[in-house]
Amino acid sequence: MILKLKPLLISVAILTSSVASAQWQVGIKAGCGITSADRSQSGRVDETYSSGTGWAAGALVQYSFTDWLAIRAEINAMDRVHRMDRNIHYLDPVHTVYHNTYLLVPVLADFSFGGKKLRGHMYAGGFAGYWLSARREGTTFWMTDYHVYFSPFNEKATFSDEQQRFTAGIQAGAGLSYRFSERWGVLLDAMYCYDLVSYRKSSPHLIDSRYLGSLVFTLGVTCLLF
Repeated sequence: MILKLKPLLISVAILTSSVASAQWQVGIKAGCGITSADRSQSGRVDETYSSGTGWAAGALVQYSFTDWLAIRAEINAMDRVHRMDRNIHYLDPVHTVYHNTYLLVPVLADFSFGGKKLRGHMYAGGFAGYWLSARREGTTFWMTDYHVYFSPFNEKATFSDEQQRFTAGIQAGAGLSYRFSERWGVLLDAMYCYDLVSYRKSSPHLIDSRYLGSLVFTLGVTCLLF
């Protein structure tokens, strides 16, 4: 009977040891993101899109299964900025800078390596999110029989039925953490998140898919709970 119970007792001991070594930590972070718009060839071919830089901030909670494997959930707000320029020579000043505020919730696997204080991290996972608000600024134009006139604008944008406010995608990145005390540490991350949902809905008459991709750099503070 004892021999039969021995494997079970060993398994329970291993599981208990793993749970005891598990750790929870929370943190906050802030930084900036570089966003670009990936657009299909459909639609207006006289538009050129380029990347822009906006702010990013968020909070995280992480559960460590072992010293090298953890799972992290975040809630992040991000200003995903990109720019459109008209590429017709007499409309060179015409452009629009889009400021799109998103709330993103990623869930990531964290594979770490290194010592007790300084560690490297590799992240992989996915996210879901929602387009909270939009603003745009730039230069527009109007024409008469003899002249082209230009005018600056800066306005809050309203959402239409053509826009998809829900998003989801994949996320990966790398980071460095340094624990300067038993509970407190700092975290430097570089993440890339790419939307798999177009922010412009397709119609039966026009397929004009547009996807956002953001490279985000953040610096944060973490606290080990238990």
